[in-house]
Amino acid sequence: RSDSRLHDFRGLSGQIASGIVRVGQRVMALPSGLKSTVKEIWTYDGPQQEAFCPQSVTIQLTDDLDISRGDMLVGLDNYLPGMSSDLTGKVCWMHPKPLQRGKKYFLKHTTQTVQAVVTSIENRIDIRTFELQPEPPELVLNDIGEIRLKVSKPLIFDGYTMNRLTGSFILVEQGDR
Repeated sequence: RSDSRLHDFRGLSGQIASGIVRVGQRVMALPSGLKSTVKEIWTYDGPQQEAFCPQSVTIQLTDDLDISRGDMLVGLDNYLPGMSSDLTGKVCWMHPKPLQRGKKYFLKHTTQTVQAVVTSIENRIDIRTFELQPEPPELVLNDIGEIRLKVSKPLIFDGYTMNRLTGSFILVEQGDR
């Protein structure tokens, strides 16, 4: 026999990237900025009153928000993560083809993959002296440097030192995917 309560169930599944989520907590969906309250938290072990990083959960909200893959729920009692399509990152280049300014790549961040263009290579770190070499023409295999990127849609992120799950990304050559 079917349980009629399940026909109206709308849950948001994902991994908690930091902190604790509790039933009754006010949250905001990013990038939309829409707010709601946590109605229920489901884990493999059934309903829970709270869950924490790095648990995988299904969260039911009191409101029916339009949330898509790659969106993020954040608590309202702490700082908000950054959101931008212009990014800066420190990278260790691990591909035989050099990373080049103006070239398109795929950028993998949390659960999504977007197109990215390297807008500038700010510097390369000389691994023997740790001196910065400003504006190199490219980064070659095992080079470490700082780059600027433009991505096809805004990403929601934290600084890497604050949260490595939401503060990191991987660049992929478009022909290697």
